[in-house]
Amino acid sequence: MHNYQDLITKLDNSDEETFWLGPATTEQIKKLEIILGIKLTEDFVDFLNVCGGGGAAGSEICGIENNDATLDNGGTVNYSTVYCRSEFELPSNFAVIYLKDYEVCWTIDCGPTENGQITSYDLFKKKPSKKIADNFYSFFKEYVELRT
Repeated sequence: MHNYQDLITKLDNSDEETFWLGPATTEQIKKLEIILGIKLTEDFVDFLNVCGGGGAAGSEICGIENNDATLDNGGTVNYSTVYCRSEFELPSNFAVIYLKDYEVCWTIDCGPTENGQITSYDLFKKKPSKKIADNFYSFFKEYVELRT
C-alpha cells in the first residue's frame, strides 16, 4: 500500500484549504470498476481507500463521494469519466481523475500496457495530448509538493 496518509497530512497542514470525499470501501471501488468497465490501478485504489478523493480546494482530484460509487455528481470519477466518454470520445480504458471547467481533463490510463500512466486528455481534439506522470502515486506526490 502506498503512503498517502503522510501526503494528505502534509497538504492538510499547508496554507491550502483542503476537502476530502471520505474513504471508499473495497466494495464501492469494485462497483465503480463495474460501472466504468475498467480495472483501476492499485495506487489509485489505495488513494480512494484512504480519502475517497479531493485535495486542495479548487483543484480536487475526482473520487468516490460519500462511499457511494453510483453517485454521479461533478467531482466523482463516475460522472467525469462517463461525461467525457459521451461528449469527448474518451477511450474506454481511461478514468478521469481531474476535470476543470470542461477544458482541462487528466486521466489514468487503465489499459493493460500503460501501467496507470497519467495523461492530459485534450477535450477539443478528443485525444490524449501529453504524459503528466508515470503513475498516480508519483502524480499525487508532485500534486502535494507543488502546494506545500
